[in-house]
Amino acid sequence: MMGNYQVRFGGRECGVPLRGRCLPTLLFKRGDLYYHGKGATPAWEHYAQDATGRTLIPLNMAEPVLVVRGSDAGHALGFSPHGAGRNFSRSEHRRRMGEVTPEEQLKAETSGLDVRFHAGGIDASELPSSYKSAASVVDQIKDYGLAEIEDYIDPYGCVMAGDVPPFWMTRKTERR
Repeated sequence: MMGNYQVRFGGRECGVPLRGRCLPTLLFKRGDLYYHGKGATPAWEHYAQDATGRTLIPLNMAEPVLVVRGSDAGHALGFSPHGAGRNFSRSEHRRRMGEVTPEEQLKAETSGLDVRFHAGGIDASELPSSYKSAASVVDQIKDYGLAEIEDYIDPYGCVMAGDVPPFWMTRKTERR
């Protein structure tokens, strides 16, 4: 485990271990080097005091979550993958939807699941078709020896942020 460091994140100080409790993109120490995992999880032994060697890899809201044991592969700097990754940018995915509404696309892609967007309308850029297929991610994990898949967790639902305008598009209504 790394020591406590003072870090500025989102305009506030975080004096907590940088093992992921403060930052959405993680920082890890291995030997004398610090690694920026950008969401990926270390696959080496004892990267944290409470590490069990297993990690979760979410794919998309309609596909199972993978329970894996990382392989500490040198060609991956010792990290397990952290998710499916996008097929297209957010705007390109919306463009490719054409005349299909986000509601229609959500219904077609997540039948039988309880999917909710808590802070606004449906964010079409987060729908399953935005991401690589689960089968291709599983194949790549096996082909490149990134992890051993131990189990799958089937989704029953998903809560997403929703279609919230970016902060730079929201006008301030009052002065400080």
